[in-house]
Amino acid sequence: MSVTPPSAAPPGAGAPPHGPRRWLGLVVAVALVSGGVAYAVEQRQEDARSRPTATVTPPTIRPNQGTKPPSKTAAAIAARRVAIDTILLRRAKAVRTVDERLFLQDVDPANAKLRQAQKVLFANLVEIGFQEIGYSQAEERFDAAAAREHGPSTYLVRVLMRYQIPNVDLTPVTTELGYTYVNRGGRWIMADDDDLDKDLGPGAHQEAWDLGRIEVHRGPRVLVLVEKGDTQRGRTIVAEAAEGLTQVTAYWPRRWRGTVLIAALDETEVRDARFSDEDVESAASAGSTFSSLPGQDTADGTVAGAYIVINPKERDRVDEILLSHEITHVATADLGGYEPLWLAEGAAEYVSWRGIEAISGPGEVGKWEQEIIDDALPALPALPSDAGFYQNTADVYGVSWLAVRFLVSRLGLPAVEELYEDLARHGTDLASRDRILLTRTGFNEASLWVYLKEYEPQR
Repeated sequence: MSVTPPSAAPPGAGAPPHGPRRWLGLVVAVALVSGGVAYAVEQRQEDARSRPTATVTPPTIRPNQGTKPPSKTAAAIAARRVAIDTILLRRAKAVRTVDERLFLQDVDPANAKLRQAQKVLFANLVEIGFQEIGYSQAEERFDAAAAREHGPSTYLVRVLMRYQIPNVDLTPVTTELGYTYVNRGGRWIMADDDDLDKDLGPGAHQEAWDLGRIEVHRGPRVLVLVEKGDTQRGRTIVAEAAEGLTQVTAYWPRRWRGTVLIAALDETEVRDARFSDEDVESAASAGSTFSSLPGQDTADGTVAGAYIVINPKERDRVDEILLSHEITHVATADLGGYEPLWLAEGAAEYVSWRGIEAISGPGEVGKWEQEIIDDALPALPALPSDAGFYQNTADVYGVSWLAVRFLVSRLGLPAVEELYEDLARHGTDLASRDRILLTRTGFNEASLWVYLKEYEPQR
């Protein structure tokens, strides 16, 4: 069992927050674009306001009634909607029945590059083996460049892909896509699949299966996605993830029975993980999945779980210690994601350092603990706040771990897990967080910080 001892910047350092916090900046964007992107030309804006939207159902004409027949515009929109719905139904059926011909039936036959990309996508979707998969139209969008490229019949639509990977997703989850369709000779076909990418939410059209041919490796409660041909790496990560799962089961009380999905691709941007900056030190990121996207039914959406993405520069150093940290995030993701980041990252570090302690004994842990007390605590004025947590140059991970370790020493691990669950579900603002923290621990964040600075661990 190979171990890479964590440095002062632990495995998740620099990673974006998991849960609804990550999407707070997106909520405004979703609200702005959910009715369609503003047209570049004022006349197009006026047209969009005056014409029926893609969701309008034309009035039913009954005999001997004076209802006016639908306008040609409304009828054309309704017909287009039916045509695209039919294409999307056919697309999902093709995956379920493993029918590549059917999957490509509605893809522009003259666009060889798009057809090849769709072939790769189809192969990936089939290899993953979805328990459920479906596509539905959300709302029409507009992009002037796409309209110029594809012609006057161009129809850009935001599409919701709803799917469930067996044993991984405990409930169906949703991701976004943007498809471009054109009408040729009375037939609607897909002309492009990325014209809207820049206007969608973080990670849209960036799932592992969207980014090139993958290879799937399975183990008990583990699903690993690697580049096609990267077989040995896939097998190694499955084994390390199994060890990480064992540590999470042993050292975190919540009885999470899910399966962890790990994407370890040669890509710097997968889902909403961003490893393209050379200064990013994060080895991995656990990003939320949503049964309902932010802005879809509620502002924050509904978190269903999380997938792990490995930084491609760190793929050779993935071990059970790193993965136990990230799996702890996955095991708590469906609680809601409102817990303060110091608790989220502190709990994940607690689990991973318990794993180190089991391997190397308490000496290594005690040494780091004293370094945190001597060096990291004096560098901070309070518990690390959510704002700027991942950009903070101080050892916020170490201090967060120490805070959790302190609470465990005072209350016991089961009580800390119950605190975590309560905060994750109900800590939607600072007042709620302090009320929950005070009720369950006798501390608010300010008094917890005072006691933490005076903490003298027993060894």
